[in-house]
Amino acid sequence: MSRAFSFASVAALLVFFAASIWLARLDKGGPPHTELMLEGEVPATLYLPGDGEHREAFLDAPPRDERPPAVVMMHGFSGDRLSMSGISRRLAESGYAVLNIDARGHGQNRNPFSSSWAAPDLFYPDLLAAVEFLRAYPFVDGSRIAVMGHSMGAGASLDYASRDSAIGAAVLVSGGWRIQGPHRPPNTLFLYATGDPERIRGRSRQLAAGLAGVNDPEVGRTYGDPTRGDAVRLAEVAGADHQTIVWREAAVRETVAWLDATFGVARSPGPVPDDPRAPLLPLIWAAFLLVMVGLGQVVGRLVPAQPYRPGGGRIAGLAAIAAAFALTMPLLALGTPGFILSMEVGDVFVSHFALAGIVLLVAIRMREPELIDSLFAPRLLPTLIGAAVGTIGVFTLMRVFEPVMHRLTLTPERFLVFVMAALGLLPLALAFNLLLRRGTTAGATLTSLAGRVLVLLVLFAGVQVGILSMVMLFMLPALGFVCLQFEVLAAAIYASSRNLLALSLIDAAWLAMVIAAIMPIRI
Repeated sequence: MSRAFSFASVAALLVFFAASIWLARLDKGGPPHTELMLEGEVPATLYLPGDGEHREAFLDAPPRDERPPAVVMMHGFSGDRLSMSGISRRLAESGYAVLNIDARGHGQNRNPFSSSWAAPDLFYPDLLAAVEFLRAYPFVDGSRIAVMGHSMGAGASLDYASRDSAIGAAVLVSGGWRIQGPHRPPNTLFLYATGDPERIRGRSRQLAAGLAGVNDPEVGRTYGDPTRGDAVRLAEVAGADHQTIVWREAAVRETVAWLDATFGVARSPGPVPDDPRAPLLPLIWAAFLLVMVGLGQVVGRLVPAQPYRPGGGRIAGLAAIAAAFALTMPLLALGTPGFILSMEVGDVFVSHFALAGIVLLVAIRMREPELIDSLFAPRLLPTLIGAAVGTIGVFTLMRVFEPVMHRLTLTPERFLVFVMAALGLLPLALAFNLLLRRGTTAGATLTSLAGRVLVLLVLFAGVQVGILSMVMLFMLPALGFVCLQFEVLAAAIYASSRNLLALSLIDAAWLAMVIAAIMPIRI
């Protein structure tokens, strides 16, 4: 069976590399695009309509009457400009230049993030830098600019549209909270998903009602006149949720039609452009999971083996983990012990995991001290080397998803956060694996999966009772996704060596790496 898994992993690795190369080719292709650094150190990617060789597209500016309208694009909380690259490319294929930016504290933008709800114009400098660039840029029509954003970016775009009277339109995807600028936002499109929380859908309806001057705006109806700049529309994207709405054809179609009406663009009927990179992702992910099996076998052979432990006591371990999370959660309502991380929401997340892990380790030490001693019984150096190989392997392979999903390369500030977060997450990783990963590989893996589902449920409950931020709700699917991938690697390591220390080190490092890469930074 081990030999069969090894062959499957090698074959998956070949598929993974072949699909990754093809994804890289598609990423470099598509509409012409280039990286920029705007005024105020705002990183951006500019997409231009058309095709052909990218460098040539930026050599000679088109005649003034042929310059396309432009859109400033801003991602949501914990996103970056790569996470919005799919819809940006599709808009460019539809004839619009798109300037996709990293908001402060996100991605490669090293300006600090602030969570102050009293400052609705927090992202105004970032959007202003993008708009001013486009107004002076000879490849676009600087008199025809729209702002567009998802979630947090939608709120920032709505605020900016109320402060800049020369903006032509605002497209707000699953967000938009308040209008406090001196101007009425022009031609405002509110898009939300059927799977969006009621809080978002309800607020979109309220804002649309206020701008349209009606009590209950009808979904799919346009109020006002786009040629006058006072149009308002509320649209719903069926079958989508808060994260997937930006990938849906209906969202692109609504956006293009709205921009066309705003800027007087005549368009022949036809299909909405797609992103050819997207269909490759399921194949790459499936290959990635099989490669994790092979990587786990390699790590398992590098580290010293630990003796087999019977599978009894796993139910009690699940109960202990649930109790530790529930008991430590109220402490977060009094403040964030991990505030030193300077990482929005991530500091609460790491603090909660660290407190629960410490409580569990203390309880284990008091009841079964030999369990903790057994972690360090094998030789330490080979264990550390194996864990390092596993962590580096995971990080290297996950970077393939960057162009479509989110940048994982860490800035200096994010690397510091990664180190501190990994240390904070390690106690829980150790306790979790000591309590649940015992017995057969199948039994240990199933129990560990149940434990991770249990943790997600406790965090969900924390959001519902108001102790944890609602933003955490949007993080839970990503957390579950990371946990599922790790369990594939963990099962292979456990089957090969049962070395729980190496496994726990990779567990903490993997989750810390994702948190450090995506969460907003306040330093």
